[in-house]
Amino acid sequence: MKNRLTGRADTARADEVLSADEEAFFDAFLGAAMTVQRNVTADLQQEQNRTLSEHNALRHLAGAPERRMRINELATACFLSLSRMSRLVEKLEKQGLVGREQVENDRRGWYAVLTETGDEWLEQAEQSYVSSVRRHALCMLDPASVGSLTTAARRLAALPEPQRTMRVA
Repeated sequence: MKNRLTGRADTARADEVLSADEEAFFDAFLGAAMTVQRNVTADLQQEQNRTLSEHNALRHLAGAPERRMRINELATACFLSLSRMSRLVEKLEKQGLVGREQVENDRRGWYAVLTETGDEWLEQAEQSYVSSVRRHALCMLDPASVGSLTTAARRLAALPEPQRTMRVA
């Protein structure tokens, strides 16, 4: 059998090859996620001068106890790497939207803390965010399907991180 994308003969066993339906789902799923993310980010950048990642970080902090989270936990919640979240928190800190506090009894741990300015910005930006999410995602869906799609997306997002192997030079 030939791979429909490469045109080359597949040498994998049947259970190692995605069916046409599975391939179509995965391509559509990735395309949808990337397109919605890009479109919402573009709207937020144009209307609020913020990215979706910045908005999500502020939103997660607003919903956290004492409006603070460990930076590594915030990274996980926002689906970003720790280094990316550290840079994002540093940027938001310079703008006065978050502060950083050292974690007690952990010299390497830091909390990101939502400031009043950050909370005010988030409240002011909420309508832009809601409108964009509805325009680029929710309006395309049957309202009755949102619950089942949410369940499926949560299941997919909870998959464990793949084990990374280190290369020895």
